[in-house]
Amino acid sequence: MKGALAVLAALLLACGKGEPAAAHAAAPRTAADSAEMDATVLGREIYHLLDLASDYRGSHRGRLPRSLRDLGTDSLTTDIARRVNTSGPEFTAGAAFREPTGHFWVACTGELKVLEDAVIGAGRYTLTCTSPSGDSHEVQAGGALD
Repeated sequence: MKGALAVLAALLLACGKGEPAAAHAAAPRTAADSAEMDATVLGREIYHLLDLASDYRGSHRGRLPRSLRDLGTDSLTTDIARRVNTSGPEFTAGAAFREPTGHFWVACTGELKVLEDAVIGAGRYTLTCTSPSGDSHEVQAGGALD
């Protein structure tokens, strides 16, 4: 029995030898990877809110929801803060990282047109995203990653 334990201990110690752990680490993310990942995460939230708003409008005689409560959803997840804005015939949904540190995009917004664009554009749609410095840019999101 002691011999089997000794062999097991030797095998466990040997597992740590060989290539350093850094060799197994994933390649560092580039700014483009980070930008695409952030737009995808925020875009999923926005798309979901817009889909809920479209359903709401369909079942409430064309009226748009006035709040997240109307959509039956919360304003916060563990990582993201959600918001909606109805201004006349326009409906905008937004999502922002609660902890923006390390993100290429800290917040994005989209209008109901996103749903149409996603259908026509093979899942791709345009959002307006804000960088940590406060600059706004139009960004493509969606597609195969969603």
